[in-house]
Amino acid sequence: MSSAPMTKDLDEVTYPPDRTLEEAHALFREIEATFPKGLGDDKWYLIVIATITYGSEPSHIADLYTYLISLPQYATPESRQALVRRIREALVKLTSLIGVCKPLLAIWAIGEIEREEDKDFSFSREGWQAGGESLERGKDWLGRIYKHNMTAIDKKFESHKDFGWISYYITYGLYLSDHTILGPIETEIVVLSGILIQNLPKESMFHLRGARRVGISMEDVEGIQVCCERVAKFCRARMDKVPRVADVEHDVA
Repeated sequence: MSSAPMTKDLDEVTYPPDRTLEEAHALFREIEATFPKGLGDDKWYLIVIATITYGSEPSHIADLYTYLISLPQYATPESRQALVRRIREALVKLTSLIGVCKPLLAIWAIGEIEREEDKDFSFSREGWQAGGESLERGKDWLGRIYKHNMTAIDKKFESHKDFGWISYYITYGLYLSDHTILGPIETEIVVLSGILIQNLPKESMFHLRGARRVGISMEDVEGIQVCCERVAKFCRARMDKVPRVADVEHDVA
């Protein structure tokens, strides 16, 4: 009788060490250098926020913050307040994609190192109410992302109405259709990156297509995905199940 195959004792499993600050800074420089130039110079770090918050230690967002405020364009308290508003809004939007725990740890990590004069005390969702204007705004943004494909999505919600309500009222009505701090293109960069890093094929297909529909060129969408793959390597995460923009281009119009 053959014996059962030996399995490695779980106590013997080894894990790679955490990434160092030097490795994180090297990643930031790489993404900054390779981010699609057609999208501008002030959006590259949105990819890092959306991917590294999920895929690695959220405290690396504090490392990103210190890296950014060392740049000349963020030398003043006013510029740093504007920067943290954008970082915070990206993390708020990520809450709808990856849950609240990691974004919360990330913003707390920034709060621990912020100088008092650099803090921003604004409240972006103050006075928000479900339904009405926010619901209509959410529907409009859903329509831009999904277009004719929305009919099939709504069909799936018929027997799971809670998720339909969450999608319309919360995910889009509260989070993703609010473009007062991060505009439409910036929002979709965050959403696409935050989904790709999770290695989710169907949702990645939706938002590769959605990125094209909101006006990002095919070349730049591919560039975003390449940047996400670089972060995935840093995070030791897989991104092998997701399609490419070329796979969905036929259904964009």
